Formats: sequence, C-alpha cells, structure tokens
Amino acid sequence: MRTGICLLTRKWSVAVFLLFILFPAISDAQISDDGVSSVILENEQQIEDVSAPDHRSDDDFLRRYGSGKVDDVELLKRSLQSRIQRRLVLYANASASAGGGPHAPFWFTSNRQGMSPTKNWGVLLDIGLDGGMRLPDNFVFNYGMEVAVAANYQSDFYFHQMYIEAGYKWFDLSLGMKERWGELKNPRLSSGSLTWSGNSRPIPQIRLEIPEFTRMRILGGWFSVKAHIAYGWYLDSRWRADTEMSYYSGINEDYFYVDKLLYHSKDFFLKFGDTERFPLEVTIGLEMHAQFGGTKHFGPNDRIEELPHGLKAYAGILFPFNVVGEQGKENGNTLGSWHLAFGLSLNGWKYRAYYEHFFEDHSSMLGIEYKADLNGQKSFICYGIRRNMLDGLFGLEVNAPEGLPFSNIVFEVLNTRGQSGPVCRTPWWQGIIPEGVDGIDDYYHHEFYHSYSYYGYSNGSPLLVSPIYNEDGDLKPKSNRVLSFHLGVDGSISPSFEYRVLATHTTHWGRYYIPFREKEYVTSALIECNYRFKRSGWKLGFSLAADFDSGSLVGNNKGAMLTVSKIWKML
Repeated sequence: MRTGICLLTRKWSVAVFLLFILFPAISDAQISDDGVSSVILENEQQIEDVSAPDHRSDDDFLRRYGSGKVDDVELLKRSLQSRIQRRLVLYANASASAGGGPHAPFWFTSNRQGMSPTKNWGVLLDIGLDGGMRLPDNFVFNYGMEVAVAANYQSDFYFHQMYIEAGYKWFDLSLGMKERWGELKNPRLSSGSLTWSGNSRPIPQIRLEIPEFTRMRILGGWFSVKAHIAYGWYLDSRWRADTEMSYYSGINEDYFYVDKLLYHSKDFFLKFGDTERFPLEVTIGLEMHAQFGGTKHFGPNDRIEELPHGLKAYAGILFPFNVVGEQGKENGNTLGSWHLAFGLSLNGWKYRAYYEHFFEDHSSMLGIEYKADLNGQKSFICYGIRRNMLDGLFGLEVNAPEGLPFSNIVFEVLNTRGQSGPVCRTPWWQGIIPEGVDGIDDYYHHEFYHSYSYYGYSNGSPLLVSPIYNEDGDLKPKSNRVLSFHLGVDGSISPSFEYRVLATHTTHWGRYYIPFREKEYVTSALIECNYRFKRSGWKLGFSLAADFDSGSLVGNNKGAMLTVSKIWKML
C-alpha cells in the first residue's frame, strides 16, 4: 500500500482535531446508560460494579464536622476512607486443544487477542488480576495484569496484559497493554472489525479516551460522543526480523524488512438519539490506525535506514494529510474505517444494522482519485463513495429479551473485492504507462511494513487470512480480495448452561498483484458449550471446530478444546 493518505490541505484536519479534543470538554456530560463494560474477561463472568460514592466535597465535610481537633481529623480520614470503593479479582483459565490437520481450526485461532493455538494441539494456562478504585469526586483508578504459559503455541510465555488507568468523569488515561475489541461490534459473535478486531495481541500504548458513549446535555441531550487518541510501540521486532530473514534467504538477496515499528490510532463517534424517549438511534464514526517509524534493514549486509520517528513523525501520523505530491515517509501506513449504525429498541428486542467501510488511502476514504494525463500531469477526480461503496462489512445484530433459548444473533457479509479498482499508477510504472489512476488499494499490505499485523496475527479482520498461516513465512497477505458470509448465535438453555455457534464461508481471489489461478474457499464452524457451577464458581467449557474445503490458505482442520476457568473476588 502507498505510504499514507493524501488530501488537499491540513486546515480541515486541524479543525477536526480541535473539535475532537475540545468539544466534549465544554459540555456538561454524563455516561450513557447503554455504555459497554470497560473490562471483558475471557471467561465472560460479570463482575458487579461498586456502588456510586457520596460526592460531597472534602470542604463541605470540614465545614460541617471539622473543628481542628485531633478527633475531628481522624473522623475526616475515616470518612474519606469509607468513600473509596475498591475492587480486586483474581481469575485463571486453563485450556487444552487437540485435533487433526496442519493447523488449529480457524475459530480456535481467530479473534482471541493473539493468545491462541495455531498448531493442531496446544495447552495454555493464564492467570490475571483485575482491580480498581473509585475515589471521591468522580476519580477512578484501574489496573490489571495477565500472564500465561503455553505448550505448542506461538510462544511458551505470554506477558499478555499489564496496564494502569486513571479516569476523571468521562475521560480516561491508560498506559500499557490492555485487551481491546473492535468498535460497534459484538466481540463474541462478530467476524471482526476491519481496522481493529481483537484478533492480535494487545499493543502497549499511551491512550487518552472517552471510553464509553457519553451523553451531552446540550441540544436537548439527544447525542452522545465516544473518542480516543493513542500512541504505542510494536514489540514483535525480533519475531518479525527472524521471520522475514528466514523467508527471504535464498529467494532474494536484495530483500528488506522493518522492525521497531511505532503505533498510532484515533477515533471519534457520534450517537444520535435517546432510547428512553425514542426507540431509534443512529451512530456515525471514523477510526484510523497506523504503523510508522522503525528501522529499515537491507539485505544480508544489514545496511539500515532510520525511518522518521521524531516529533515531526508523530505530528505527521496524527494528521496524515498532505498536498498532492508531498507525501512523506513520516505518514507511515495509515488506514481506517467509516462506521454507520442504526439501532432500534422495541418491546424488549433490540435490532442493529451496521456498515463499516474500510479504506487504505484517499481513494477509498473520500472517493478521490488522482489521475495522470499523457504528459504526466496529475489532477484529482472526486468519484465519491460510489467508487468503492460495496467494500466493507455489512451486519445485522438482534438482541432478544430474556426467557428465549437464544440471546443474540449476528449475520455479516464482508466484501473486499473492489479496492478502488484493478489499475494503479505507481512510481515504478513511470515512463512505461503514462496514464493511470489510484486503485489497487491492496488491503493490509504496505510497501515498507509488508503487512498490517502483530506477531503475524492480522490487526483487522481475520477473514483476510493472517500471515501466521503462511507456511513459507511470508508476512504479506496471500489473499485480501474476499467475499464472506458469517453467522453467530449465542444463548443459554438454563441459568448454568451457555452456548455459542459460529459459521463462516469465505471465497478468496488472492491479491490484484498476485491473483489465484482458481478461487479458494474457507468454510469454518465452531460449537462451544459452557457449564457454570453456581456454588463453587468454576466454569467448564467444551468446544468443537472444523475447517472444510479450505485449500492451501488454512487447510482442512478439525479439533476439540476443553477449558476450565474461575474468578475469585478478593475485594
């Protein structure tokens, strides 16, 4: 993919950024009632939130009770202590999987935060802590850590999560590695968001965010906002270097690879509506993620080139918009998604239709194409969203009221075949083809970084098969032109017995640059059952999964997985 996203001016980007940062701060806001939980544990057991504290200020307490005596000071300390709500849980999960085929089944590997089996058998034990404090006057402090040991996994040891968070009212500041899922999707049933899905490991980052939809009281309180901005670091440099050198040795002595990558992401969402007053809600949003910086290594002599990683690079990736012809390396690999969702609540049922439009550059982000004439002069043509509107994830989610044998149903269609067309004039075509337009967006591939992945797991949708499946070790995606149909259902037959079913059929055409001679197919299914022992709190799970008619991309795999998990409430 080309280096970044080109637009005509920076002025609009600066205005959007100021709106992004400042607008929520000037509003009197409250957290929406339908905000999602900030912690999603693998064993899916809900942890009760602490009750809201008394928000009287310390000054009020002193005026009412304080007289300067030692006893009054002690009374004040005890009162403040009683207003601090604490939470600490310890959780553990053990799993073992076995089966036949070259890999573990697709749904044993995908959308599990990168800590999942890739081979046909494996054992994992992970232990974690999740805690926090709610302080007076709307201050919140959270922390967590999770480690794991494994056999026959990608790694023998995982330092999976370690983070601290400090929050005030609706803002949070987070530092470290924390599991995060795709925006506006059901993490248990969706095939995965296109820009960030929860398919790969958590990336360490510094993140400022409004983590949940927060209702603004202005304009009648009819809309809510959700947003974040983050910078981080890829930690897979050694793995990336070993994999790339192993693949290219004996193939091409002029190869290169990039390690020590930097990470950036941002998003902004608006939700219009209030289900307490009207049953329809509309959500629109934009999210963007990027790889940038790093060290570029050339060939066996290891000649290196430092890619931009200073303040200019950080600013360049925040606003990756340049005048045509002035695109620089500081813009890295920027990609993202437009989101549109409609939610309807009727008689205890909730329905949500959503569309996520993925883009790699200006051509699919705004429908702007830069066309060169026979003299090599560039001009832009705005085709609009119609140029690439059918590329994206189309979904429908139904949430049922209690008392039915199913709780949620998700149906999705993913199409990535367009990619702004099969023609692209790139620099190495100069002088050969004098006329061309900007197409072949080549999803999840980049000319410097080779793939939009982390430890070989795609950061976006796993349906564009992750490089971890490439038997030859190539980090480039083998196929990014797909048409997929996906169904997910979950529910409970009794208060103790839960189930989940996933079924996916995907047709692959390869890449525009390297198309398949014949179409390939991947058909994958998962059946998962969990039984919760109420008295002891233990949960026992059993899963069956298989890949059918899956050719060389994934292979024909089948397997079973047994899981045991438990949460201990410490505070």
